[in-house]
Amino acid sequence: MPHSPKPSPSSNRRRNLNQPPSSTATTAATTALTRALSPTPTPRSSSLATPSSRNTTSNLHPTTPSRTSSLSLSRNPSPSPARPKEEPGHYNMQDSSEDELSALQQENLHLKDNINALDAQNTLLRDTLRQVKTDHRQELAQLQDQIRGLKEFVSKSGNGGAGINGSGQTTSDEVFEEGMGKLGNGLQNWVLVYWRRSKIDLSHASETTLTELDRLVPTYRDLVSTAKIHLLQSLVSRLLTESIFNTYFVGLSPSEADKLAEAEKSLGTYATSPEMMSQWRSLTLAILQKDASGKLQRETSTIVDALVAKVNRLLDEITSSKSNDARDQGLRSLIASAVDLSRLLAVQKAVFAVHMPQVLPHQQIMFDAETMEDIGGEDEEGLFEREISCVTFPGIIKRGDETGGHLQFRNVISKARVLCCPE
Repeated sequence: MPHSPKPSPSSNRRRNLNQPPSSTATTAATTALTRALSPTPTPRSSSLATPSSRNTTSNLHPTTPSRTSSLSLSRNPSPSPARPKEEPGHYNMQDSSEDELSALQQENLHLKDNINALDAQNTLLRDTLRQVKTDHRQELAQLQDQIRGLKEFVSKSGNGGAGINGSGQTTSDEVFEEGMGKLGNGLQNWVLVYWRRSKIDLSHASETTLTELDRLVPTYRDLVSTAKIHLLQSLVSRLLTESIFNTYFVGLSPSEADKLAEAEKSLGTYATSPEMMSQWRSLTLAILQKDASGKLQRETSTIVDALVAKVNRLLDEITSSKSNDARDQGLRSLIASAVDLSRLLAVQKAVFAVHMPQVLPHQQIMFDAETMEDIGGEDEEGLFEREISCVTFPGIIKRGDETGGHLQFRNVISKARVLCCPE
């Protein structure tokens, strides 16, 4: 009987694959799958298994070939790979983000602390500044009170001056400034009341009147049509300055005034200082004002009447308005105020001068912010090197101090009111 061919090893391997697995192989596969799905990580290599696990496996399946076990494991899903162990120095993005967030939070807290510290410091500085301002205001108020007290003390400590009531007290500069301001405002109102609707006509004026106008207000022809009210104010102010403020002492006759002026000049050659002569003049005129008021009144009335008549004569000839009792009474009141102010200035130890610049047609008188104020309402900065057209009211300039000394010191008490030429 012929022998059947001997099966080859490859055919045996194919037959084993087609046959169902034995019970021993099934058990091994189940055990491997259980180990793969268990929480305990599966070792990477069979070489890492413990001896006990190797012994147990060998005891359970002593006859199972290693080829069968490998084939059985290949038929089942492979277990999920275990998470690799992080080596030192390995970059972890999640941990880095947490570190950066923590650093930003710390920096934010640090910035908040700095902001709170700055706010506290700012509050402290504001409180300190507020306290400094309060202290400064209090100190300024104290200094102003001290200055006011010193002025009152100086006013009451004079021995040769005379106050408003002739009591021998030195008068403060504020009194003169206020008195001159009231007189200037009174003159302006008087002119506006009686000449606001009046017209100036020079055709009926006499030659004497025109000559007087040319002496008092040399630029009168330029002001007739453009500044009627200012022209009339300038005319009356010039007459007040000449008849009242520029006299030695109102109430003395011209001869008596000349004698006293000559005596003062002669004594000045023997005096060792101007202060002594200022005190002599102040004391002498204060005695006349107090003890010779009756004699002074008679001469003063004559001066006032003559001035009223002169003003009326000039204004009646060049304007359409005629004099009346109300107008004359207002003018007399203005002249009386000028007389009182002139005497008060004369009896002071310091030298007071009523300042009214003369404007001439052939000369240019420029605006001086130190001694003048513009009545046109323009800003002083825009009046620099501006020519003036007329002076509507005089000012007051003081030389020396309350004792009559230091005549080199000059102080503008009241500025002259001027009208500047248009640009």
